[in-house]
Amino acid sequence: MTKNDKDKQPDKINFEDLSGVFENNLKIYNQYIESFKNLGSNQNPFAAFSPQSQKNSNFTVNDLSNLIAPTMNKMMESFKNFSSGIQQNPNVYFDQLNRWMAQIANLNFYFVTRASGGMANPVIFEEKSDKRFSNEEWKTNLFFDFIKQFYLISANFLNNLIENVEFKDPKDKRVMQFYLKQLNSALSPSNFAFTNPEVLKKTVDEKGNNLAKGYENYKKDFEKHPNKLFIQQSKAGEFEIGKNLATTKGKVIFKNNLFELIQYDCATDQQYSKPMLIIPPFINKYYIMDLNEKKSMMKYLVDKKFNTFLISWKNPDASSRNISFKEYIEDGVLEALKICCDKTGSSAANIASYCVGGTLASLALAYLKVVPSKYKISSATYFASLIDFEDPGELGIFITEEQITSIEQQMKKTGYFDGKDMAAAFNFLRPTDLYWNYVVNNYLLGNEPTAFDMLHWNSDSTRLPEKMHSEYLRCMYLNNLVVKNKYKIGDVEIDLSKIDTPMFSVATTEDHIAPWRSVYQGLNAYNSHINFVLANSGHIAGIIQGTENKPGKLHYYTKKFEKGKNQDEWFNSSKKVDGSWWPIWTAWLAVNSGNFKKPSELNVKKFEALYDAPGQYVKQS
Repeated sequence: MTKNDKDKQPDKINFEDLSGVFENNLKIYNQYIESFKNLGSNQNPFAAFSPQSQKNSNFTVNDLSNLIAPTMNKMMESFKNFSSGIQQNPNVYFDQLNRWMAQIANLNFYFVTRASGGMANPVIFEEKSDKRFSNEEWKTNLFFDFIKQFYLISANFLNNLIENVEFKDPKDKRVMQFYLKQLNSALSPSNFAFTNPEVLKKTVDEKGNNLAKGYENYKKDFEKHPNKLFIQQSKAGEFEIGKNLATTKGKVIFKNNLFELIQYDCATDQQYSKPMLIIPPFINKYYIMDLNEKKSMMKYLVDKKFNTFLISWKNPDASSRNISFKEYIEDGVLEALKICCDKTGSSAANIASYCVGGTLASLALAYLKVVPSKYKISSATYFASLIDFEDPGELGIFITEEQITSIEQQMKKTGYFDGKDMAAAFNFLRPTDLYWNYVVNNYLLGNEPTAFDMLHWNSDSTRLPEKMHSEYLRCMYLNNLVVKNKYKIGDVEIDLSKIDTPMFSVATTEDHIAPWRSVYQGLNAYNSHINFVLANSGHIAGIIQGTENKPGKLHYYTKKFEKGKNQDEWFNSSKKVDGSWWPIWTAWLAVNSGNFKKPSELNVKKFEALYDAPGQYVKQS
C-alpha cells in the first residue's frame, strides 16, 4: 500500500460530531413534514393512511392488515404450543439459558480484556456468507464488535431454544422458526443508524445528507407502491425489455387472450426436427430465461440447434378474473403445443417448464393421457418445479384456510392477485438478503441501488387471475390434490401415474420456493425414466446460470432417479460435477429431438409473424 493509498483510508468515527449531525438531520426531517402539509393526497406519502384516502383506494391499510392477520394468528397459536413445550420440558429452556449466560460472561471478559489493551479471542463469529458485518469496524472497533457478538449470541440462543423444544405439530416449529428469522433479521444492529459503523461514518462525512437522500428514496418507493412492503432493489431506468433484456431474435407467430407464442430465429444451418416448447411461470415474466447473451437459455438452445418456441403469458387484469387452470392448460399449453407442431410439421414436441410452469406441464401430460390428440410430448424437462405440495417449505407458513380466505376476499375487490404481494412474501423468505440489506443501502446510506438484471426482473411482477389463483392455493398448496389423484381439469381426472414420458428434472440446493427434497419426492408420482440433477445455488441462480461463469462457482450433483429412494440416500450416492448442468441437459435433449433438417424444411405451415420478439405481453405493467 502506498502513502497515497493510506491517505485515502477513511478516518475513525468521531462520535463528538454526531450530535450536531443528527440535530441538523432533525431539522431536515421537520422541513419534510412541514412541506407534506401543503401537498395533495397524491403527493403526500402519509396521506395514504388517512381514512379519506382509504375510501378512494382499491387496496387499503385495512386490507393489508386483514391479509397479515391470519398469519399472525397462526404465529400466536404456534407460540402457545411452543410455551406448552417449554412447560413440559423446562430443562430445555434452562440449558439454553445457562449456555447464553456463559457466553455473555465470556463476552464481558473479552470486552474488559480488549478495553484494557489485552488480547482475547472473540466468543462467536458471524458466518462467512453474512455480509451485514463486512465493514472492518465490526472487528476493529470494540463497541461495534461487542454489540455484534451480543446480537449473534442472543440470536443463536433463540434459534437453539426453538430447535430443541418438542412441538406436537412439526408445522408449528416451522412457523416459529420463520417468525424468529424475521425478528432476528429485523433486530440486527446493522439495521440501525446508531449501531452501524458504516452508516455513522457516512453520516458524519456527509453531515446527514445520506439520511436525507435515504428519505427521498423511501418516499419514491412509497409513492410507487403505497401500503406495500416495496423497496427498489435495482437501479431504475437501466434496463429495457427488447434492448438489454430479452434480446434473442425471434418473431411472435401467434397470440390469444392468454399468451403470445415466440419462435426464435435459427442461428445454425440445421435444426433438430422436433420443436422445443418453453413454458415459463406465469407468476413472473419470461425474460428471466433471456436476460443477456451470457445468461440466456433461449440463445443457448438456439445455438445448440434446437428449434425453440416460448410462451409469453399475458399479464391479467380484472377482465381475466374467471380464467382457471383449465384455460391455462387447454388454451395455453396445449394450444402452444399444437402451433409448434403445425409450424414444423412434427407430430410431437419436447417441453421444458419452470416453477409453476412445471405444474402446468405435468397437468397437460396427464390430460393428454385421457383426451385423444394427434399432438404428443416426446420429453419433459422441469426446472425447480413442484408437483407434490406436501412440504412446500417456508411458503407453507402463508398457506392456511384462514389466509386463503382472506386473500380470496381481497381478490373479489380487484379480480386478481397482485404479484407484488407475492414478491414481498418471497423476499421475506430471505429477509436479510432481499429486504434489510436494501433498507440499509437505500434508506440509511442513501445510496441508489445497483443495476442488476435479475433483481430488476424480480421487481417486475405480474398479476394472477382470481379464479386460477384461488384454485392454485386450495388444490395444490392447501390440499395437495394432484398427487392424490383427486384433481380434475373440467371432467378429466388427472392421474400422474399414467405419465411415462422421459423426464429431466433440475432442483437447486438453496431453493426457498421449490425445496429440492419436495421436488425429488414429487417425481415418485410418475412412471417415467427420470434424470435428476441437483444444482448449487437458489431458485433463480441455480437454473439461470449459463456456462461462462467463474471456475469453481458452479457445480451440480447427478445420478439416475430411483423411485421410492430416500432423498438423502440419493444425495449421498450422487456424483458431484463442477460446472454448469446445461451441457448434459442439452445432450439428453438431443437424443429426444429427432434428426437434423434445414430450417426451410421445418417451416411446413406458414404463420404470419405478428411482430418481433419479445412481443407486447411481456411489456405489460
